[in-house]
Amino acid sequence: MGTVGSPFTIEPVELGRRTADTSLFLYLTEPGVSVEIAYRVWVLRSATRTILIDTGPPCEEGKRRGLTRITDVAAALAGIGLDAAKIDTVLLTHLHWDHAANAAQLPNATFFAQKSEIEFFRSAWRRHPSVDRFFSHCDYLDLLIDHGRILPIDGDVEIVRGLLAMRVGGHTPGSQMLCIETGEGRALIAGDTIPLLRNYRERIPSGILVDWFEAIAAIERVVDLRPAVIYPGHDVVAHLKLDY
Repeated sequence: MGTVGSPFTIEPVELGRRTADTSLFLYLTEPGVSVEIAYRVWVLRSATRTILIDTGPPCEEGKRRGLTRITDVAAALAGIGLDAAKIDTVLLTHLHWDHAANAAQLPNATFFAQKSEIEFFRSAWRRHPSVDRFFSHCDYLDLLIDHGRILPIDGDVEIVRGLLAMRVGGHTPGSQMLCIETGEGRALIAGDTIPLLRNYRERIPSGILVDWFEAIAAIERVVDLRPAVIYPGHDVVAHLKLDY
């Protein structure tokens, strides 16, 4: 995929919000208490590259699931001067509906997900009703995999210089975070490893997970990385700057 010679900037782009039960995002914490959550994609730009993290939720699916103020990703990108049809690289933190199912709005992109995530997506385990409810547009994503438009990353891989994909699992078998060198120092797009900043502050994993031990280890890995900035998956606060 090439190299870059300058740091990235990171621009969170909000696509919608809804209220949800706190325990869905903070494991066994405050069931019945509502929390407002945001849905985003993240735009990485360097002197030579523009890379998108995640696709955001499809509008109709988002409305069905209770999102408000929902904006399609193509319109949101146009609002910051980007043509969705010209995006050529999208890194997927995982394949849940709100992170990957809007791929049709990025018609010329190649998508990258962890090998273990793709294998899980195509397995009988994903099709179990208790798990499949977190996915949508599965036939379309299957076609993208068949046609080589969703390609596998296996483990920790430097995508380009200054951008490291890190497989952590936990939330899904192939959940990944992105570690990015920026002008502010090391930044971390955490996906749903850290859906809310409270997950990081209180060391509580997401309430939606497939491996409790991996989910805990992933948060501890973030702590050990000592990033200058964390971008959570769903907090209404788009980022947290850390002062060690």
